[in-house]
Amino acid sequence: MESRRTAKLLESLAHLKAGLRAYERRSKGEALPRLAMTKAFEVAVEYGWRELKRRAEDEGLDVPSPKAAVRQAARLGLITEPDQWMELIDARNASVHDYFGLGDDDLLRLAKLGLKLIGKIVPPAAS
Repeated sequence: MESRRTAKLLESLAHLKAGLRAYERRSKGEALPRLAMTKAFEVAVEYGWRELKRRAEDEGLDVPSPKAAVRQAARLGLITEPDQWMELIDARNASVHDYFGLGDDDLLRLAKLGLKLIGKIVPPAAS
């Protein structure tokens, strides 16, 4: 089961990276690359916080929500940037309800931040 979770986490990061490349190469006014990157961002953040949740629960901690997963992961020393993780969670929650709520610059910055932060939590055996 763990290898399947890790594979999904890695796949979500690969999709986000591909989405970023497509977005950066898009033609002016082309909407599909933005939508694809937005969805890839949402999925990567989802798998990222779930990995934090799994690790915290493995330590016997209660993790009822994405933000609780971030707090517990920081407490355990699994992550060192909880504020940035919270920003990813907030942006993911907002984008699920409003694809166009984030400006282009914010979306690009958050997608790059997501790649960096989520990439740091990939289990060592998968790296």
